[in-house]
Amino acid sequence: MPSDARVASLYQEIILSHYRAPQHKGALATATATVEHSNPLCGDVLTIQLHRDGTRIVDAAFSARACSITQATASMLLGRVIGGSVANASALIARIELLIDGAANEPETLGDLRALASVARFPARKACVRLVTGALAAAMTS
Repeated sequence: MPSDARVASLYQEIILSHYRAPQHKGALATATATVEHSNPLCGDVLTIQLHRDGTRIVDAAFSARACSITQATASMLLGRVIGGSVANASALIARIELLIDGAANEPETLGDLRALASVARFPARKACVRLVTGALAAAMTS
């Protein structure tokens, strides 16, 4: 079983990897919903664009002037919701909320999103993750 320090290091590397080489970053020409959210406490600004077909998320993209955790969360989360249903994306957001609050374990089914468990120790950084989950939830209902 890996040590806590080794797990924390792995999680940090996953977050930095998604920050350095984000997936789904840019504009989405076929967007059916665009939502911009910001965190006035730190100045992060995030735009989420979705292309929905009924209850299915066909494609998604983000743009951001934001910290590494916000951008990495957007990269990982959008990668998980593209091609799936709005209902599944909502359930995933709920799981992430539990994870960053320290109220859930880190099941393998979360993939790279498990790295967000490390945020539970830093209350101020939870806002970075919630900026993304909140924008995605708003885009799914707009």
